[in-house]
Amino acid sequence: MKFLLTNPTGLWALIAIPLILLIHFLQERSRKVRISTLFLLERLRPESVSGARFEKLRQSVPLWMQLLAALLITWILAEPRWIREDSRQTIAVVLDSSVSMSAFKDKTRIALAEKLRSWSHSAAQTDWHLLESNPRKPTLYTGAELAGLLAAYDRWEPTLGTHRPDDALLTARGLVKSNGLIIFVTDRKADVTSDVAVLSVGDAIENVGLAGVEVKLINESNHETSGTKWRALVRNYGHERQSREWWVEEVQGSSTKVQGQKQRLDIEAGQTMALTGELPPDIERTTLVLEGDRFTWDDRLPIQKPKTRLVNIDQRLSGRSGETLHKMLSAMDHITFNNAPSNPKPETRNPKSIDLVVAELGTSTDTNAIQLAASSSDEPKLDASLTVAEDHLLTRDLNWMGLLTGRPMELTVTENDEPLLWKGDRVLALLRNDFASDGRKIKRLILGWDIAVSNAARDPAMLVMLQRFVEMVRESKQEPWAGNFEVGQRMEVQGQNREDRAPEHPGFFEVTADGKPFISGAATFADAREADFKDAAPIDTVEARRWEAALKQTEADPWMALWVLLVLGCLVISWSGASVRQRPVHQ
Repeated sequence: MKFLLTNPTGLWALIAIPLILLIHFLQERSRKVRISTLFLLERLRPESVSGARFEKLRQSVPLWMQLLAALLITWILAEPRWIREDSRQTIAVVLDSSVSMSAFKDKTRIALAEKLRSWSHSAAQTDWHLLESNPRKPTLYTGAELAGLLAAYDRWEPTLGTHRPDDALLTARGLVKSNGLIIFVTDRKADVTSDVAVLSVGDAIENVGLAGVEVKLINESNHETSGTKWRALVRNYGHERQSREWWVEEVQGSSTKVQGQKQRLDIEAGQTMALTGELPPDIERTTLVLEGDRFTWDDRLPIQKPKTRLVNIDQRLSGRSGETLHKMLSAMDHITFNNAPSNPKPETRNPKSIDLVVAELGTSTDTNAIQLAASSSDEPKLDASLTVAEDHLLTRDLNWMGLLTGRPMELTVTENDEPLLWKGDRVLALLRNDFASDGRKIKRLILGWDIAVSNAARDPAMLVMLQRFVEMVRESKQEPWAGNFEVGQRMEVQGQNREDRAPEHPGFFEVTADGKPFISGAATFADAREADFKDAAPIDTVEARRWEAALKQTEADPWMALWVLLVLGCLVISWSGASVRQRPVHQ
């Protein structure tokens, strides 16, 4: 039957054994007493009479009794508990999927293996579960073998930015219930509930890394002949001044070569520096490289030459309303106008290249459009009713209380319409889903008032709604494009009925549609919170939880009272034997 020592510090009592042996090595000088007769001498074995010095150890009853007493006391202090043969426990280990864990993975593996081996002796049977806090990943291991859990740990890679592990811990609670333990493995202080033990071997390492990049075409309207400007940030997250080399690698197919000369930068603790450069038109991809350190995720920064999907706008609305809307749309990026509101020139329009039409409500269009009602008066009476917004992608999380308009026209709402804004009992704005003559899905943003005689041009919520609608039009364009993304960022591939994400590791990638490249991109790591290790620290609350759980799987030693009596008996026998041995010698 297996047992468990619930107080291992009690083993320090074993130090009494060498002390007892040392005492018995030392002999006391015998006393001489002169007497007149010999019959009073007792029959005694010869003893050392040379005084207190190291002698050959003599076996005696007191010696063995004292050694036995020391062993029994050690056993009692260690508080042994016997593991029940039918005992069963569940251990769920939740790994922090934050990428900062990659700097301590090997060190964490050693500490975790040591803790789990101790736990494996706490019950006759142990069920192991290994999970990670990444909600998109499946359970890493479930089984009865600790070796299998450790092998799954070796295959695991942390890939997320800063996040909370609540969902994974909730799953672990369902697995453990009341018969086991949840261990959250991280690299810094964690805000978890009291039923979760925390294990961390992190420390405040020095780290210098690339903290983000801004990439822009010099001539956005002509991608082929335009060069690329980039501006990257380098940050020293540590406590000391650092010196690093950096360089640019040009990507040529599957190989790379250093572009220009390697350069060195000196950066103070907590300082952020900007690196800038320009790429010629024929270079589509390049990588900015920083001399490596212990945390490698922010040492390489891939850069993709962007190719934007420009939204070509056909301005068919003239007058003050057209000029106001033109001014609002012109403030947006990646926009081109087919004409100006002062000179529509219908004969210059190319319907195949038009992505968005700006026109008066009632104008026939065969593409996406923004249409608004014209006012019959330059100074209409303002409607005092509050503007109320629906919970829609275009209006969500915006404050519409400041929008001042006249009373909106009566808009007919069909089954294909999505109301956006209300003014009293009338629809102020709606999104109409329709189809073009060739079967394409198109969307029309309909505004039921004249924005020229309202404060719409100065209202932030209105500007954001227009921006969101333009982005909706841009994402619906079926043409290849290229850009720079953060690792794991969502990418909607329109028309493919699927959602893609950028790779979880920094690097270049392509997304195909119908067997052809649709998105070319570079995934970069730019989570400054994960690159900062000032808060990383060692934590271990596993042992405290271990003994609490062990009480449920074990039972106390039923012979404890007997051991206490034996200790007392050994001490009495030892004392009696020592008294006889120390009786004076007579001559």
